[in-house]
Amino acid sequence: MTSHSFFPSMPHALNVLTATGLILIVGVLGAHFLRRFFPQIPAITCYVLTGLLIGPSVLNLIDAPMLEEISIMVDLALGLVLFELGRRVDYKWLLRERGLLITGILLSLVTFFALFLLLTQFGVSKLVASMVAALGMATSPAVILNVVREVKAEGQLTERMLNIVVIGNALAFIIFSMGLAAVHVEYSAGWESYILHPLYLLLGSAALGWIISRLLVWIGQWLGRDSQAQLILVLALIAATVGISVMFNLSALIALLVFGIASRSYDAKHAIVEPDLSQFSGLFYVALFVFAGAKLELSHLLTLWPAVLAFIALRLVIAMTTTTAMARINGVTLRKGALLGIGLMPLSGFNIIMVQHAVGYYPQFGSQLAALVVSILVILEIIGPVCTRYALVASGEAKQ
Repeated sequence: MTSHSFFPSMPHALNVLTATGLILIVGVLGAHFLRRFFPQIPAITCYVLTGLLIGPSVLNLIDAPMLEEISIMVDLALGLVLFELGRRVDYKWLLRERGLLITGILLSLVTFFALFLLLTQFGVSKLVASMVAALGMATSPAVILNVVREVKAEGQLTERMLNIVVIGNALAFIIFSMGLAAVHVEYSAGWESYILHPLYLLLGSAALGWIISRLLVWIGQWLGRDSQAQLILVLALIAATVGISVMFNLSALIALLVFGIASRSYDAKHAIVEPDLSQFSGLFYVALFVFAGAKLELSHLLTLWPAVLAFIALRLVIAMTTTTAMARINGVTLRKGALLGIGLMPLSGFNIIMVQHAVGYYPQFGSQLAALVVSILVILEIIGPVCTRYALVASGEAKQ
């Protein structure tokens, strides 16, 4: 033993806990700094910009391998968001509000076909165009929920926005899964893959969410109305749902939405005390959006920007025209209808996870898909929250 051998050797990179701490600290400080000069910018946009600055695309303080290592925390944060969104959806009420249901479905389908035609005009292959168009139907649940909470929004527009987000994400996943079947056919993967794989994803994920929701209600009844014990139970089951989805290659998005919706709708004895997740959500939202910013890649945007800008512009126009046209049916003014379309601008970050599924099976095809989706996300992760905040404030439903 030498005289100085008790000193640790200098590490070559940050470990997981240090990187997580750095993300949280830099995220909070970055958002605080930016909002001193631009107080109208949502905190989410500040987190994303901070993440972009410290990520591999700019300063590389946190490199790509480290981002992969801390992704489990981000998966848990996304699980919390989706469960919370599911708990806010009353599907029995949604089935009675047929105008809103029709609006959500119509908006999704018009968006899909219009974006598909647009992308093919830019020379994108029909298969890639169909899957990117499917992902374009999904508004970000994390952004919408966070901005709604940040400005304390309540009212008709807010509730309709949250329900349309659920409809859009569910339809996006279904059509993306069908597109995945077409990819299996394209690469001659065999009938088992293109028939059984989409069914496994859809039915398996929904079944997982349903089973977990039953567990929550059954164990919740046994625990009684002990809110602390039930909160721990909810967090444990969210973590388990994310983990099981990863283990069995299922969709955590669908499983957690079904978990949240079913645990609210099929709790006849009201055994579950509404979980107060706000004490954890602030922490997870910072980590989630700084991580999202750090994952953004700017390199593809230099070549794909014409298609990306056209995609974003057309998606906004379709959302505004559809929700304005359906405003009377939804019981809101034409102005609020247009604002609803603007508020749906953020694109779901879950798209990256779905793209990773395609990359895992067919790397060449998946890389083309990922380049386009990531380039679109680079812009919408930054301006999407601003649009949502503007819509909620301009509609008069924001309390601050």
